[in-house]
Amino acid sequence: MLTNKQLRYLWCVLTGGILLMSILPGSSSIYQAVAAYDANRWIHFLIYATVAAIPVVAWRHRTSVLFSLVIVALGIALELLHAHIPGLIGRPQNAFADMFGAGAGILLGLNIRMMRNSAKLGANATPDPSRTTIL
Repeated sequence: MLTNKQLRYLWCVLTGGILLMSILPGSSSIYQAVAAYDANRWIHFLIYATVAAIPVVAWRHRTSVLFSLVIVALGIALELLHAHIPGLIGRPQNAFADMFGAGAGILLGLNIRMMRNSAKLGANATPDPSRTTIL
């Protein structure tokens, strides 16, 4: 499993990629290379789900998790603003995929965190022989 430090690096790379793709003009060669992937709503959903799930799983402080959600909100806002900025290719229909991906990522992150905590509690618990269990 990835360590918290590796998850932070992965989150930074994915967030940087989202922001880079949001500000690239449609005529740039980098954008042309990944234009087919940028048009796919499922890829938007998966990327935003990953970006939202990583902080919930890896970071313990609520402020860090809230900061990560601000980044997700910024990416969605940039997606909606593409229609008003000349030179950028706007796909406002991807904003719904981004929002649902962020929501799914938060729920996935909470589930992974709960499974991690219950596994730690189960590993630390020792059975008490003096206590009886009623079946």
